[in-house]
Amino acid sequence: MFSMSFFWQAVLVEGGLAVIAFVGIFFGLYYWEYCWCNGETIWQITWGLLPLIAGYFVLQTLPFSGLQRIDRLVREFFRQYMGRLKLWQLALIAALAGIGEELFFRGLLQLGLSLFLDVWLAILITSLIFGLAHAITPTYFLLAFIISLYLGFLFVHTGNLIVPIAIHALYDMFVFLFIRYTPHKQEITKKDCTITLEK
Repeated sequence: MFSMSFFWQAVLVEGGLAVIAFVGIFFGLYYWEYCWCNGETIWQITWGLLPLIAGYFVLQTLPFSGLQRIDRLVREFFRQYMGRLKLWQLALIAALAGIGEELFFRGLLQLGLSLFLDVWLAILITSLIFGLAHAITPTYFLLAFIISLYLGFLFVHTGNLIVPIAIHALYDMFVFLFIRYTPHKQEITKKDCTITLEK
């Protein structure tokens, strides 16, 4: 029951960001003009997603306490609020996160700011706000900031809002599945210790 409550909260928050983003229409931000899908789009999404997934695995191996703390917090959060959700629910949250957050940050903020500022300054400001919105810890803020810079660059490079939307959604789903089906390092250590004690 509690997990369903969180599910609907996530749906409302992420979907709500998409609704709020459409305020941009009053400022001449017609998002559909930046959305299309063809063979090149699929290629761009694929190659855009790979560095994020590779980076995730690299960060898993680095012995920094800040990164290890993030991993513990994310896994604890997932176990407490999302562990019992069905796959379709996780997929819907990931999809809405991609749509809602990218329409809001890449669409409303980045595009809107670029009407008045240099596009790279718009990306920088948007990424700072994106990082602050995800600032669970200082390290998490930094990682979110870097990811936002990357997604902002991809949007400018491709001119296609579908690219950061799809990459964001697919990356979130990848993380959900990875956390769900792989044990934490400490959990593996505990199991090894238990086996040793039993022997």
